[in-house]
Amino acid sequence: MNHITKYIFAILSLIMLAGCSESEKNEVRPMDTLAPISLTLSVPDDKTNTRAGDPGADTNDKVDWDRLTIIVAYKEKTQGDEIHDAAPQKMVYYDTYTKEEFDRGKLVTHSTSTLSGPDANGFRTYTMYLPLGTCCVYGVTYSNGEGLDLEGELNKITEDGTNRNEDIYKLQISNDYAHKDGAVDIAKFISVATGYALKLDPETQILTDEREIKVEQNINANINTKQYWRMVLGRLAAKIDIQWDAKGAYEKDNDGNLKYTNVKVTQFTYHGEPKGTTKADAGCGRLFPTLYKEVTSKTSVSGHTTFVNTSEISKRNGRVYHYTFPDGTNPPRITFQLDTEKEGTAGNKIYNVTFDMSNLKDGFIPARWYKINVTIKGTQLGSTSDITINNFNI
Repeated sequence: MNHITKYIFAILSLIMLAGCSESEKNEVRPMDTLAPISLTLSVPDDKTNTRAGDPGADTNDKVDWDRLTIIVAYKEKTQGDEIHDAAPQKMVYYDTYTKEEFDRGKLVTHSTSTLSGPDANGFRTYTMYLPLGTCCVYGVTYSNGEGLDLEGELNKITEDGTNRNEDIYKLQISNDYAHKDGAVDIAKFISVATGYALKLDPETQILTDEREIKVEQNINANINTKQYWRMVLGRLAAKIDIQWDAKGAYEKDNDGNLKYTNVKVTQFTYHGEPKGTTKADAGCGRLFPTLYKEVTSKTSVSGHTTFVNTSEISKRNGRVYHYTFPDGTNPPRITFQLDTEKEGTAGNKIYNVTFDMSNLKDGFIPARWYKINVTIKGTQLGSTSDITINNFNI
């Protein structure tokens, strides 16, 4: 009898265990605890004057992008018994809108966000539901398939629950972006725009330096705690515009003799790499070079690009443009060769000229137009082959 009783109890115990297991399978996981943040944003367009004026010929400074990605990077997440987070270690989120969605002119809804049409001033309202905590928000416009896999790079960021904002500062973009068959699509290159959200003073409507957004439930329900944020995206590329004139090299000396009979500017080279180093390609810039200065240990990722003058006229008098993405580290340099022939002297003499912009401590600034006018005078060319010019009004 005792053996039968124990056997029945064992069967009942197994049934009870099975019942508990099935109940757990059917249990509905609590919904994530989310709260909305809202900000107004703007991006460069053909109707707004977001770039420095250029007195030269049209260089196709048009807007041409098809992706707007908004990035949220947490400094910390709020924890608590009543807070549910399906991915507590995840610290970086992103949301991508296509240009077609952006241009609809009406509210566009994603699974956890909305983007409104433009107001009278061209600003759109972006709202996203996020886990509780403190974060910073960034934005990027770019073209898909042109050399920037932004979503892929964001997916590589380690999910370990720590502040990952420095990973955003370090994001790179190739200086060969939008290049095909040796030529650059200037419109696509300069349409890469980046920016980050800043707190707006509601009384003065002036942006502050505050970047840390608190994601809290009901924080915007009270007028005393309501936050106003704005994100203005600006062109990332810097433009270098070099114009030169060598006619002054043919000036006569005091005896009426020509100083030089043939002067040519044979090439220009933009150097973004550190002095004393060599790089085989154009290298990269950073999506947020002005924020990269906050990184403890900085690394240069820029390279160099050479422009060769092919026509005889351009070797004496011409103009070149170069666009580059700043990397937030080194002062740039521009070098060129001056090939000269002097009257009464056999052979030619080559001068190596360097424009040293070392007063730019953190390199070029995004969306800045740098104009260099070069006047070559024969009376100022001496016997020294290497010439360095560092007196720039920048």
